[in-house]
Amino acid sequence: MRKRIMLVDKMWLVASLIFALASVGFASDREKTLYAFPGGSRGGDPQAGVVSDSDGNLYGTTYYGGAYGWGTVFELRHSQKGWTHEVLYSFLGSYDGFNPTGNLLLDKVGNLYGTTQYGGTGSTCSGDPCNGTVFELVRSGSGWKHSVLHSFCSATACSDGAGPSGLAFDKVGNLFGTTAGGGTGCQPGGCGTVYELTPSTEGWTETVLYYFDQNNAGGFVPAGGVALDDAGNIYGTTYIGGANDSGDVFELKHTNNHWEELVLYSFTTGEGGANGGLTLDGANVIFGTTQYGNGVGGVFELRHSQGTWNENILYSGNGPNPELILDKTGALYGTSLFGGSNGYGYVFRLQHKNRWQFDVLHSFAGGRDGANPAAGLILGADGNLYGTTSSSYDSQYGGTVFQITP
Repeated sequence: MRKRIMLVDKMWLVASLIFALASVGFASDREKTLYAFPGGSRGGDPQAGVVSDSDGNLYGTTYYGGAYGWGTVFELRHSQKGWTHEVLYSFLGSYDGFNPTGNLLLDKVGNLYGTTQYGGTGSTCSGDPCNGTVFELVRSGSGWKHSVLHSFCSATACSDGAGPSGLAFDKVGNLFGTTAGGGTGCQPGGCGTVYELTPSTEGWTETVLYYFDQNNAGGFVPAGGVALDDAGNIYGTTYIGGANDSGDVFELKHTNNHWEELVLYSFTTGEGGANGGLTLDGANVIFGTTQYGNGVGGVFELRHSQGTWNENILYSGNGPNPELILDKTGALYGTSLFGGSNGYGYVFRLQHKNRWQFDVLHSFAGGRDGANPAAGLILGADGNLYGTTSSSYDSQYGGTVFQITP
């Protein structure tokens, strides 16, 4: 009897330890937390992912925090001793912009480019979306120098756009992006734009390539940034409008000295519309995500055949974030803001093996490993995945930068 009681006690102790380890959010074997944001001057709540330089150092932004509370640009420098966090720039919350949300870009010489959702020269409004900037950080001998490349206007309806999303480079270093508001259509407020920023010896010049309009056949209010193919054609998504009032996938093609919009696919009412940027696989395949389709969202593929684009749903569930990445084997990787075994979001992989197979690589537990990833991933030169979580239910942390081994 005594041995039986001791055995029961040991089993209870093991079960208690397993429960305790799970409750504090121990990371999986695949996941490693590289940095946990404490908030305050070091920043918190990263809403975008990270970008990597040739040495494997990571760069990103936080929506809040910094010296003035309006967000930061940061670097995580890698060494044999681990990862060291440094704030490269703290937004002032005024003419220089504030609350960065879009992806960062890194050019060939190591300069950084990004967007803020608000602020800019002459900024007076506080709505959402409203104003915003495109900025550059240039490394110098004394640190990093911040410059505003373009401030979106502060009027109710801005012809140059308002509320920029993430950026994309073309082959010669021009910047392309979208704004969710502004433009000349859908007054007041505008329906959004696609724009280009071109550098010269006198600075950067913004040109609006396309104004979205609710009276056109296509959608409006672009949902995220754009992708460019090898020919310089521009691809993106809209959140509403289109044939079924659920947004669409569009292409902008440069012909006869102007940009012409082609609607490649209109989302049905049940699909809920795209929630961000696209991933191109050559000239004939496009991957993207919907966040609310059929109540849950999913991952879709558009494949071009015999003059038409045909949609295929690869996965449905838990509203995956935009910005999928594609590896050399054709596997897709992404994140979801919610869901997973703990309800705090997850990292997933989709592989095609006779059919598309979905795997969860890591479910966030809401502790030190973070919670609610709000952006996509990058694939490092070392073969690992890197990304951010936007929050944590442990009040000590304001999001994380993480590494996943696929």
